[in-house]
Amino acid sequence: MRIKKIRAINYRSLEDVEIEFNPYYNALSGKNNCGKSNIIKTILSFLTYDMRMFASFKNGPINYASDFPYWKTKEKTKESIQIEISIELDKENDAGIFKFIKELIFKDDEISEKEKETLHIKAEHKHDNSNTIIDIYFGDVKIVDEYKREELLNRLRSSESIIFHNSTENEPFFFTQRKRDSLSSYLTTEDLETITNKKQQLESTVKKSLKKHQTEFSSLLGRLTEKYDVSLGIPNLNIDRESIEISLKEKGVEVSLEDWGSGTKNRTLILLNLMNAKRIQESTNLNKKLTPIVIIEEPESFLHPSAQAEFGRILQDLALEFKIQIIVATHSPYLLSHKESKANLLLERDLSSKDKGSKLVNTEGENWYEPFALALGISGEDFGPLKPTIFSEKSDIILVEGTSDKEYFELLKDSKHGKNKLNFDGEIFPYGGAGNIKNNILLRFIKERFKRFIVTVDMDKFSETKKTFESLGLTENKEYLIIGKNETGKKSIEGLIPDVIFTKIYSENVDLVRQSMENSEQGKDARSLFKTKVLEAFKEEEQNNNLSIFENFYPLVQKINKIFK
Repeated sequence: MRIKKIRAINYRSLEDVEIEFNPYYNALSGKNNCGKSNIIKTILSFLTYDMRMFASFKNGPINYASDFPYWKTKEKTKESIQIEISIELDKENDAGIFKFIKELIFKDDEISEKEKETLHIKAEHKHDNSNTIIDIYFGDVKIVDEYKREELLNRLRSSESIIFHNSTENEPFFFTQRKRDSLSSYLTTEDLETITNKKQQLESTVKKSLKKHQTEFSSLLGRLTEKYDVSLGIPNLNIDRESIEISLKEKGVEVSLEDWGSGTKNRTLILLNLMNAKRIQESTNLNKKLTPIVIIEEPESFLHPSAQAEFGRILQDLALEFKIQIIVATHSPYLLSHKESKANLLLERDLSSKDKGSKLVNTEGENWYEPFALALGISGEDFGPLKPTIFSEKSDIILVEGTSDKEYFELLKDSKHGKNKLNFDGEIFPYGGAGNIKNNILLRFIKERFKRFIVTVDMDKFSETKKTFESLGLTENKEYLIIGKNETGKKSIEGLIPDVIFTKIYSENVDLVRQSMENSEQGKDARSLFKTKVLEAFKEEEQNNNLSIFENFYPLVQKINKIFK
């Protein structure tokens, strides 16, 4: 199952909102009270029997008195509450529901033989009606019979179509779902049958043994046996009450789940829910087989930024690998998808305005992250340079000033340099100028996110970044390296390049050199172009195997190799 679209009108804060979901990973984000929980409540109301919403089911999944937007006058508007949910069903992966619809709902009718079909659930609760009116369409065919509609809804709600995990609650309770770490949740039907037979045999043996002691116990009561009948027994062994003992083993040390930190425990329970979803998806019982939708509230809870970024990558990889739709409601930029920006959904709400309804923010385009940065309390300048590092697959990183710096370092990774080769298998990331690297938000993230890191800073920019380095406890020649020569015009990576290359570029680009000295946008562009020409000339020499041009780079390489040894 996959939710394709939700449309909600006059439902709580969702005055008129339509959301299209990504097939696999989705990150629903925004400030508190923006409407994220109402989107999730919409899904749970129609697809589960969540115990916390049980009262609302007396009159259907919508309660007009409490669900109609409070800022709108019911008597004057006389508007209804409308909800529409579109769900994609797969004939193979959702065989249980597909078979139920085809063989029971449309038993005597001709319906399409598509491999995938959309189930449309449309609900309306009018201001003068005490019940929710629900229409259901399978593709373009309406399910007319009310009994069949109710049976289909009951089938959806009583199945494990939704696995919901709220990280802020220790032990959420579900009306139809077992406890998250229940042993029975992770056993196959065949295993459960075997265990049930063994359980009955064990109960019988224990009861027989207890019966032998019944006479002895009666004799101890003496005359009271005339008044009381004595029997010894045991309660039934309930496999649903038994929990899996989860432990983390590392280097001979075993730690029980109960002794883990809250972040590790929360993350583990989320992964258990995903594994449970995969188990349901691969069920051999066709009547129960379906692909659950996994909804996670605040998966970042109790995790520091680096762990959040790592967990975000894991969730996205699992969603794609398992072919399971995951919807996370999050306040963390590290849980956003940087591989597929359309998977990120941003809600906003202005409670000070007349129109207090939630709205879906347009986040299309190259700078899609800027609205998220603003909503999550991070300035665009902070989030922009941070963005590419969040989902890096590497554990080591070298931060360099610009793209040309990165190219020089990449050239040093060639084996032809012999003992002077840069032995580095991590990521070389250009941070885009000292203005970004002096930002302690970015550097703090890097420090927490990566196992080992080095920041290179041009000598002429070190004074701008020194204070930030010191505030984070960074040490020279360990976490940061100063690049360049203490000579005029050479206080950057270009200062390591032989004079012969500079002389050549100067002579061939006199006007460009003159323009680069101007303190203007044109001067800035000229300086950038000049650096590009120097890099091109350097590469020409490198391609001719003139390794002498790297002479000033080699001491820097030795320092880096020592750090990443």
